Amino acid sequence: MKRKVLTAAVSAALVVLPVAAMAGVKVGGMAQGEIGYWKNSSNGVVQSQGTNMLDNGRGRLWVEASQKLGYGLTGMAYYMMKVDTLGQGGFDTSGFAPTNADAGEKYVGLKGGFGSLEVGNIASPYKYTGGVMWDAFVTTDLQARGNGGMAAGVFGQNGFMMNSILYQSPNFAGFHVALAYSPENAHINNNKATPAGTTAQHGDYAAALQWKAMGWSVFVARDHAGAVAGTQTYKPYATPVGVGNGLVYTDPAAAGVAQNNTKFGVKYNFGPVAVMGQAENLQTSGEANPTRDIFVGVDGAVGHWAPAVQLGETRDKFFPGADIKVSYVAVGAFYNFKKGFSLYGGYRQTHITGVNANVPAATKASNGTQSVFSIGMRKVF
Repeated sequence: MKRKVLTAAVSAALVVLPVAAMAGVKVGGMAQGEIGYWKNSSNGVVQSQGTNMLDNGRGRLWVEASQKLGYGLTGMAYYMMKVDTLGQGGFDTSGFAPTNADAGEKYVGLKGGFGSLEVGNIASPYKYTGGVMWDAFVTTDLQARGNGGMAAGVFGQNGFMMNSILYQSPNFAGFHVALAYSPENAHINNNKATPAGTTAQHGDYAAALQWKAMGWSVFVARDHAGAVAGTQTYKPYATPVGVGNGLVYTDPAAAGVAQNNTKFGVKYNFGPVAVMGQAENLQTSGEANPTRDIFVGVDGAVGHWAPAVQLGETRDKFFPGADIKVSYVAVGAFYNFKKGFSLYGGYRQTHITGVNANVPAATKASNGTQSVFSIGMRKVF
């Protein structure tokens, strides 16, 4: 019965699409399937290995609408839905399905000569300045975020900010400013409490200043997440995620404390080749020493080929007497048949050292190496 209802809904959508397109509505999406072979080892001994098939958080559908209002203004609306290309029923039932209600970007907004203003579940300027925009392997088994090259979490390079307002300026001599702020201050049972699953609350913000000119791109970004236990995502440390692997490192003590992150980045395009570097300083309240992430990448385009090499390192001294180091390297390439369809493949290695008796066992931290070979295909429409 559910299949019949879904078929009917899709058929109805296909009928109205031509009319919708004429009314300033666009429909698009992405689908991806990836096969990866992973192996986790410690002290030269294989602890676990296997093959996984994943969407890796790439699959999504979106509807975008715009309308000319006069006075140089345009009204906007956007809805994104995360879907799992390899999951049951299409909707995201994988391990990448978000537990928080930030599954996709959604907003209503206004743009004009002043720039643009969006209200909703918005894309963080911290995440989309450098970050995922510079990671050639983002949403694949080869990606830098969470694997030692970039911070993960909603206030890193994952997810979106709920209940927020985003302002983006027009370009001035190559400069662009973006600022997101959450005024959310929910009252539940007559006291101030934030609903479970909230990924931004009153006072949380993300901001970025970027300059682009003459092949250069330089930026500085900053974000702040307030202290609300259990309702926001804090992953300032590397988290190599495989299938049942023993290398996962998260810090449960980071829940319920404030997070202040700053990052800087520089990129230069040499024609078809781009070289880039990014550094993050991740400060958790009560932490004597900040965590630092370094990312370096080189990518290019040669005909249909788009090769890339990426390196990264995370240094974490959160626990007194421990100095955890996570190194990351990935190399691979995309083959773009035509616009919108590509095959890709590559290799990644994440190596963790420095975990000792000063690191609580509850963190599930362990020294070791995760190696991944991956191939996949992607369609953008």
